[in-house]
Amino acid sequence: MANCSICLEGFTNPVSLPCGHVFCLKCIRRTVDSVKSRPMTHFCPTCRAGYSLLSVDPKHVPVYLRLHILPPIRRVFIDDASPSPSIASGSSSNSHNNSTPASAPAPPVPAPTHPEPNSSPELARALAELNALRQHCATWRQRAESHAMGNNALLGLARAAKDCALRMRAERDAERSRCVLLKRKLAELGCVFLRHDRYI
Repeated sequence: MANCSICLEGFTNPVSLPCGHVFCLKCIRRTVDSVKSRPMTHFCPTCRAGYSLLSVDPKHVPVYLRLHILPPIRRVFIDDASPSPSIASGSSSNSHNNSTPASAPAPPVPAPTHPEPNSSPELARALAELNALRQHCATWRQRAESHAMGNNALLGLARAAKDCALRMRAERDAERSRCVLLKRKLAELGCVFLRHDRYI
């Protein structure tokens, strides 16, 4: 079974960061709470990739995009079934049934493996499946990265919209108070003119 890279023990309530690394929920909470300055961006303890704990309010996102807005820390369900002895011993009869438990993200995709000319057909088929799985992993990793970039862009847009709304509210309040002062001055000037007309 895979271990958390913070507590170095088996996962309890595993969660995934946008970069794909998996940690225990308590471990990542302790890591976030240990930062005293409360920054907007936190960093993955493994790869130092930045992520934000702020999430977009679904009310500000079009309905057709809400399915694509994911929280920065997502729950992960790991199958902790141990591999069968035939797989562990490397027998070729069951080599195409890879049931390894999910863990931290896979390392970079290595070059495809080509079977030797003298190898059995089952080994060749297993290697072909392995190469196909590696290609699928690379494709999904690229999609996850582009999705994370889209999430960050939406977060930036929501932040900019909120800042703009706050700035406009402050300007409105300033203009409202200025208008009240001008009305008071106008009323005072009106009283002065009325008194002046009476004396004339």
